[in-house]
Amino acid sequence: MPFNHEAVANWPFPMVTQTLSEKDCLFYALSVGMGRDPLDEKELPFVFERHLRVMPTMAAVICTPGHWVADPRSGIDQTRIFHGEQSIEFHAPIPVGVKLTGQSRVSHLIDKGPGKGALIVVECPVQDEAGNTLWTVRRSAFLAGEGGFGGSNGAPLVEAAIPDRAPDHVCDLPTTGQQALLYRLNDDMFDFHADPAVARKSGFHQPILHGLCTYAVACHALLKSVCNYDETRIGRLGVRFSSPVFPGETIRTEIWEDGEKGVNFRCRVVERDVIVIGSGRLDFK
Repeated sequence: MPFNHEAVANWPFPMVTQTLSEKDCLFYALSVGMGRDPLDEKELPFVFERHLRVMPTMAAVICTPGHWVADPRSGIDQTRIFHGEQSIEFHAPIPVGVKLTGQSRVSHLIDKGPGKGALIVVECPVQDEAGNTLWTVRRSAFLAGEGGFGGSNGAPLVEAAIPDRAPDHVCDLPTTGQQALLYRLNDDMFDFHADPAVARKSGFHQPILHGLCTYAVACHALLKSVCNYDETRIGRLGVRFSSPVFPGETIRTEIWEDGEKGVNFRCRVVERDVIVIGSGRLDFK
């Protein structure tokens, strides 16, 4: 079935409700590499329920509509869809034990031109029971070769200029060989990240790490380097992906300070010297 741009533009996302438990938060933090050193007292609150702190990027997997692009009605080729950009804007901390509700919508369907591709932008504000918006998640997916349908234009989710100078901070964080297998249990069960045969159909020699896991590793580096592990300092965190990470590789985050407003950053895989997040921006609260 060909790409059904009209169906995708008007996709009927369900209302999703979720209540986080402490175990949900602890597992998420472990799945993105937090707590690798169990004696690190600044990381411990993210992986130990006493004085629990929640990884900010967990917001990206709360009240999500699941892998909706796999629905045959979309006509999306599962071997040619790639995570483009991701951002979270925080209005309040992530609560535990509170009923949360999210309603996703396609905010933009962007036509990159015939033979080039299409970009789907999905937005999901998450609210508590009182109707307060706690955060808003935005993500884009690039569909290779699906352009030429006459879609709208749209601004990028991430505007971050990487300075032409040495970074102010550099943070190397390793991933593990099984990290994609762990991360997919955060309700991100796409076979692409577990089945070698599916990965090969997309042109990779092995399953790749979820973009959202790479996003979380970058967040960890920022928490460590410029936030003193205080997650409440993060107001908005956005990235533009440029290449995949393979489980077991080391992610180096290079950070440039931008006064008191925030920082710009990028990430590369140390072993291959490949940029995996081409531009990223953290705005402080």
